[in-house]
Amino acid sequence: MSNVSSAKRIPAAAMALGLGGLVPFAAGAAALWLPLPWLTPDAGLRLIVVYGAIILSFLGGIRWGVALGPYDTARQSRDFAASVLGALAGLAAVFLPPVPALALLIAGFLSQALWDVTSAEAGRLPGWFGRLRMLLTSGAVIAQIAALVAIILG
Repeated sequence: MSNVSSAKRIPAAAMALGLGGLVPFAAGAAALWLPLPWLTPDAGLRLIVVYGAIILSFLGGIRWGVALGPYDTARQSRDFAASVLGALAGLAAVFLPPVPALALLIAGFLSQALWDVTSAEAGRLPGWFGRLRMLLTSGAVIAQIAALVAIILG
């Protein structure tokens, strides 16, 4: 596993696509604070919640793939089960009122980031992946918090 943990540079494609993936979060949050001709506040909120659910599912898929590694059955079972929690949280968020939906998404993103960073530090994922996940999680969670504050103050 030393080759996995020794990778230091975030691949350019991963960085570019990851940062591009923050655009829907930023646009959704902006729509709650600014009058945007192309995105109403209601649509911005839906964008943040639904896109957040999709991304949590995507992150769970990454973890499902990692669980395929050379691990014992008990660990695989635990990791397979944990990998679907983000998708379930995202699905629940889509059907909740805005404040609990955003709170659930924020908790889901922070939990997933913690798991990803600790896995990268333990050598189960490339070292760069933990750094990328912290960067992208920060962007997503900042947008979700901005949306949450806008709704609470609104």
